Amino acid sequence: MSGHIVRALPTGASTCVQSSEESRFKQDLRASRDSPCLSLRGFARSSVITVTAHFSNGRVVGTVTSPFINEASGIAASRRHSNILYTHNDSGGRNRIFAVDTTTGHRLATFYIDGAHSHDWEDIAVGPCANNQAESCIYIGDTGGNAGGEANRLYRVKEPNTIPRDHGQNYHLPLDSTLMYSWNQHDCETLMVDNRGEIYLVSKRHNAHGYVFHVPKEAWGTHQNEYLTGGVHLPLNTGDYGPVGGDISPDGRAVLLKTYGHVYYWDVSDHNYPAAMAHYPQTLPYHGERQGESVCWDKDGKGYFTLSEGSHQSLWYYQKY
Repeated sequence: MSGHIVRALPTGASTCVQSSEESRFKQDLRASRDSPCLSLRGFARSSVITVTAHFSNGRVVGTVTSPFINEASGIAASRRHSNILYTHNDSGGRNRIFAVDTTTGHRLATFYIDGAHSHDWEDIAVGPCANNQAESCIYIGDTGGNAGGEANRLYRVKEPNTIPRDHGQNYHLPLDSTLMYSWNQHDCETLMVDNRGEIYLVSKRHNAHGYVFHVPKEAWGTHQNEYLTGGVHLPLNTGDYGPVGGDISPDGRAVLLKTYGHVYYWDVSDHNYPAAMAHYPQTLPYHGERQGESVCWDKDGKGYFTLSEGSHQSLWYYQKY
């Protein structure tokens, strides 16, 4: 099966952020035109309206004390259940996810994903099931390169009907579908799903010079390797290796992207995320964490959570106003 190409041309950098990174952005954008991943010349034009978002400076809403959660590499808010986050461990973990209470950080239940393998799970997302928009699914990205070679595999499971609150007992969820892909990138820690069930991956590179790729939802269940092309270059120059996580808002109109030192925001009005993310983002409030790789919107898109890898880590929440 052929890969899906996203065609977009940025129309100008956003002025949400004024910093020394903007001059580097322009240099990076010019360089991206000569990148083997994408030539932006001749691609469809996408209009981007700059909208400044306002969020609180953040507060700790809980502490993840479970000894089983010590390398939280991704978080995602349930769409079916209030005050529930799903998370998982990084490379070396088992094929399981955890349900966490957003008001305390306590682990409520552990769900083993039957039929899935854990090579290097890096991110998790929640969105409509691609084959049934009325149902909510959990998407898991076995996308990392830390365990020696990339699995390049996505898993999809339906959200559980209930979240047991019995002090972290074990349960099982059947695998709904698998998607295999290949590309010219070597690491990825960001999996995002929009409100239509469309998937976006962001590669991880030095200075956060990653690329945004669209994975068509029609690739689910084909048992074929989907080759991804047409990645759009990110206008970031952070000095570290990233991005390390991201999420699309429940209404599909905003994107969060996280590096080790920042949380970035894009307003997106037309579902053309790669085109929007080719523009310079707004920087949001963020309290530095030990090794913060996780970010997600809350269930209603009224704020965002962050969580670090490590034991007994604080769960931070930043409310929109």
